[in-house]
Amino acid sequence: MAATLSHQSPLAGERDDSSVATATWFIAAIVLSATGIVVGLMWDISWHMTVGRDTLFTAPHVLEYVSGVTAGLSCGYVVLRATFAGTAHDRGATVGYWGFRGPLGAWITIWGTFAMLVSAPFDDWWHNAYGLDVKIVSPPHMLLFNGMLGIVIGALVLAVSAQNRSAGAVHERRDSWLYAYAGGVLCFIFGCATLEYSWPNTQHAALFYQMWGAVFPVLLVGYSRACRLKWGATSAALIFMAIWLLMGWTLRTVPAVPKLAPIWNPRTYLWPPYFPALLVVPAFGIDLLRRKFEGKNPWILSLAIGAAFVALFLAVQWPFSRFMLSDGSHNWFFNGGEWPYTARLTGFQQRFWASERTVRFGEQPGMPFGAGMLVAVLLAAISSRLGLAWGGWMARVQR
Repeated sequence: MAATLSHQSPLAGERDDSSVATATWFIAAIVLSATGIVVGLMWDISWHMTVGRDTLFTAPHVLEYVSGVTAGLSCGYVVLRATFAGTAHDRGATVGYWGFRGPLGAWITIWGTFAMLVSAPFDDWWHNAYGLDVKIVSPPHMLLFNGMLGIVIGALVLAVSAQNRSAGAVHERRDSWLYAYAGGVLCFIFGCATLEYSWPNTQHAALFYQMWGAVFPVLLVGYSRACRLKWGATSAALIFMAIWLLMGWTLRTVPAVPKLAPIWNPRTYLWPPYFPALLVVPAFGIDLLRRKFEGKNPWILSLAIGAAFVALFLAVQWPFSRFMLSDGSHNWFFNGGEWPYTARLTGFQQRFWASERTVRFGEQPGMPFGAGMLVAVLLAAISSRLGLAWGGWMARVQR
């Protein structure tokens, strides 16, 4: 059944401390739960690259599911409270679904929690039926990822609605930073999703820029359009990089050894993710271009942003990836030269790969680099146009 929207909307700048649907503690709890989910996701990736597949109740899995359940229960409580004991402000800050009322972000979060919980027994059955880690991209893994993504997006929608309601109020800047932080968390989960295609060795191939050009402009342009901070996209990109760095510096301090043969690269501590891509540079360019050409034809603006994103990203990642393949990056700060226990260190890790397919199948890439980069610009332009539309919607959300 379709959700119904309340005709009553809260006034900009209005704050009702008795309203559970707009309470700061509630929104902060969901954003914190989203952080726990992405931290658990990267921890889980590191666990698989160091230890191999383990029991269902490993520490990263526990963190993921506790975070998801916490988010779901918090949103469920708010929906029940707003439905049966809600104030007039609650009714103006919620949407109706099946006779219940709750913030839009809460509904998205509840869906994500259900998807996560269903994926757990499904994943356990899948591995028992088809083997250990038979495929990374499997139905239960995709269900789990989409559930996680639902909770993170729910947190983002709750944060942006709080920002929009607090326009002109004393806490507007605080709520804007909360939204930027949630945006960085969403960037992080997509960084995890593209990690397999983003090794420093892939960053002299067009596929890497196509992947990032398709995924990240829609996020960053949306933040730049909707965030009330002057540098919305830049702030979110910095938060993404900060969480990534903290994860890398922390994981390498945890002792761990492989438990699943064959072990080609013995490890003694958890695999730390390599230094994050320098997303802050194209994000800064997005903020500049979007403000400078505000009000221009959106397709022309999107093409300019897409071209700038790819050009700036190429300018910084091309030389930086060369450094990441050098001995100078083999330290705790950059985490260069770190490979999973399944990697045979026969020299492939010290050179650039033409494409992911080249590594796996020994095939030659089918598209010249220049043509591939034009495809990357086109993908980034389309992604930017979607980001402008998405950001325009987010800038109006108050429920």
